[in-house]
Amino acid sequence: MRNWTIFRKIEGYENYEVSIHGDVRNTKYDRVLKTVPDVYGYRILGLSKDGSKKNYKVHRLVAQAFIPNKKKLPQVNHKDEVKDNNYVGNLEWCAHAYNSTYGTVNERKKATWARKRAKARKERMLTNTEKFTSIKEG
Repeated sequence: MRNWTIFRKIEGYENYEVSIHGDVRNTKYDRVLKTVPDVYGYRILGLSKDGSKKNYKVHRLVAQAFIPNKKKLPQVNHKDEVKDNNYVGNLEWCAHAYNSTYGTVNERKKATWARKRAKARKERMLTNTEKFTSIKEG
């Protein structure tokens, strides 16, 4: 945990607080909770209430606690595109259209599709070469 930080209560969870840096602590036991990356690279953790546990993305908890959402925008964007940088100054509420085209996302999507196409092409080539045991058979 950082030397100096601001914490606020997490709405709906009386025993938890979130900091401007994305640290979440349990006030009942006075300890900071560990986060893990989800399949997309966002930091998540589980909060318990009344015997049931629910997973939350840390960047949403920070935004809900510290960033006013007057326009009721549905998504939280990481301005620097680093999914585990949950500092409040790096986050902003936004619409889906804005978030899905923000920054270098289009270039990263193109690179992902290019890798998938290259992998599929390589798999087709391997499959075709396995059909023949020698050049004479082809």
